[in-house]
Amino acid sequence: MTIVSLSYLVMIMIGAIIYYVMPKKAQWVILLCISLAFYYFAAEPLSILYIVFTTTTIYFSSHAACRLRKRQKYVGGGITAFAIISNVLLWFALKGVDLWGQFTSYRFSVISALGMGYYTLQAIGYLLDCAWGTEEPLKNPLKLFLFLTFFPQLTTGPISRFDQLKSLYEPHHFSYQNLTFGAQRILWGFFKKLVLADRLGILVSGLSAQSSVFTGFYAWILLLLFPLQMYLDFSGCMDIVIGTAEIFDITLPENFRNPFLSETSREFWTRWHITLGSWARDYVFYPFLKAEPVVRFSAFLKKHIGKKAGKFIVTTMASFLLWMVMGIWHGGIRYIVGVSLWYWAVMTLSDGLSPVFSGTAKKLRINTEAFSWHLFRKIRTYLIYSVGAIFFLAGVQGGFSILSSALSVFTGGANPWLMTEPGIASFGLTSAEGILLLLGVVGVLAVDLLNEKRGSVRTLVAGQNLVFRWMLWILLLVLVVICGIYGEGYDASSFIYQGF
Repeated sequence: MTIVSLSYLVMIMIGAIIYYVMPKKAQWVILLCISLAFYYFAAEPLSILYIVFTTTTIYFSSHAACRLRKRQKYVGGGITAFAIISNVLLWFALKGVDLWGQFTSYRFSVISALGMGYYTLQAIGYLLDCAWGTEEPLKNPLKLFLFLTFFPQLTTGPISRFDQLKSLYEPHHFSYQNLTFGAQRILWGFFKKLVLADRLGILVSGLSAQSSVFTGFYAWILLLLFPLQMYLDFSGCMDIVIGTAEIFDITLPENFRNPFLSETSREFWTRWHITLGSWARDYVFYPFLKAEPVVRFSAFLKKHIGKKAGKFIVTTMASFLLWMVMGIWHGGIRYIVGVSLWYWAVMTLSDGLSPVFSGTAKKLRINTEAFSWHLFRKIRTYLIYSVGAIFFLAGVQGGFSILSSALSVFTGGANPWLMTEPGIASFGLTSAEGILLLLGVVGVLAVDLLNEKRGSVRTLVAGQNLVFRWMLWILLLVLVVICGIYGEGYDASSFIYQGF
């Protein structure tokens, strides 16, 4: 079962009916049963033992850390560290094969774990909150199990904090608005994934598979298309996930906020995969800066080389640790290059050379308030992300090869008109599909722009006349049903971020 399958929609429908009919005190139990059913059909049934292990270790260690927080903080800290290390090692053994496989030829067959990267970080965040006194540990282990296995977010997140999901255990009343808004957001996610992302995937896969043949302009097209595919795929999944939770009157944190409207890479990462970035910031970056050895080292640097330089060095160290954690979490060398090293270098250079950039802009008398300047910054940020993302697609060697091909655009001799026959036809798409794809992407970006400027588009649409609203949603449904790209058995291809 996938979240874009008919069986998933049937499960939601039946589950929601039982959820609202049952006594309010039993609603969280219904959610737990639905989550278990989803995991049984979506993953290898035995892989649930991994979540049982995580729940057990986190449950007992959180209670121990809470009890020992004031009396024996070092013992409590040791228990917390043991639970974190054991869960990280389990994740590393199952998901980090691309990393440890670089150093050994040994391989072993294991059962895959759906959503392991997401629920492991969620569990570690919960444990640290309990250890630091931010949250009190749950008394009922089944409630902790529900927090980690809440079914919509098992596929690709988001990585929720405990305070964001406390409503899981509260009574909920049926709401027509929750039902309609949730269904509309699911439909929007289906449109992004099945009509646009999977169709873009045909072009991206075709170009990347023959990157040695399709060079020059084609390399640029691949560079520009893959980030769009990733965004439509991942954000489409988030729309389905958040819409599903909304039907059950549960609010999940947003994971995207119009990222391609960002003007800097730093801003981009506050809008893209928001929950991963905020998790790394709150549980890695700031704790590192607050650690006693780091504070002492920072004071030493400020005394001997100056306050500004000392702060820059320590912040750069913390930033390196944050980006390494984010890259390693993705699970391979390609991600360490495309995320960790690339963005750490970009951010460090941006911070270090910021006075130079500002001074140059003043000397050249650039109007930094003009539309053209803001547009330039947005395009620059998109291109920076494209460079890092290409390693996700092609690996380290393939990524550098594609970048080299793109730089030789004026000598490559490739036809830039991919959207004409027979260009896209060679990858299995017609010109009509190319036009549909182009209009769909423009539509999604227009909705993002409206969300940025006017707030929620769903609320805006809800304020229109009944006939207009129904025509709009029926048109979207028809597009999904008729134009969706389906795999064998009407199951769409896996989400790009599902593997993490």
